[in-house]
Amino acid sequence: MLKKNHLQPVKDVAFLQLGGTLEIIAAMQKNLVQGGSISLPLSFQARQLGFRELLTTETISLPFDYGCLIIKRSQLNNKREDLKKVLRATIAAYDLAIREPELAKRSIAKYTRTTEPEVLNATYKENVKEYALRIPYVSLAGLNSIVDFRAETTPEAKKPALEKMFDNSLLQEIQKESAK
Repeated sequence: MLKKNHLQPVKDVAFLQLGGTLEIIAAMQKNLVQGGSISLPLSFQARQLGFRELLTTETISLPFDYGCLIIKRSQLNNKREDLKKVLRATIAAYDLAIREPELAKRSIAKYTRTTEPEVLNATYKENVKEYALRIPYVSLAGLNSIVDFRAETTPEAKKPALEKMFDNSLLQEIQKESAK
């Protein structure tokens, strides 16, 4: 992303750990930083404060895995059935959010503590309709974009063997079972 825009990490762009999204917005308001990674619903608040959205994963065509379950391989081997229950519940929650958008928005409202319909609609649209996948497979392209970004900002970082870092077998099993 930086190289595409002829920028060099550290030299042209500094990356700071500021905490969560609220801390990023506070630092931007105090002009301590010029930008930050902010997602809905707080990106809506940032726009209301006069900040502009410069990039999104959509506008830069960056492969992006929205969410994944991270565990040790030993847990994958020893707790397969329990983990499949978690993944089935995740899929069922996605199906429910698609079937009943108003219920999903009430849940978003509860956990984000916002009641503004415009914010809830935008958050639902982005999180459920645009980025979430019914079957949340991890993709090699999505992992590559994370590793490539890390390599830009941390030159000494070695590129790991990504194919060994993820396993979609539980999701594949669930899909096979539900096809029966």
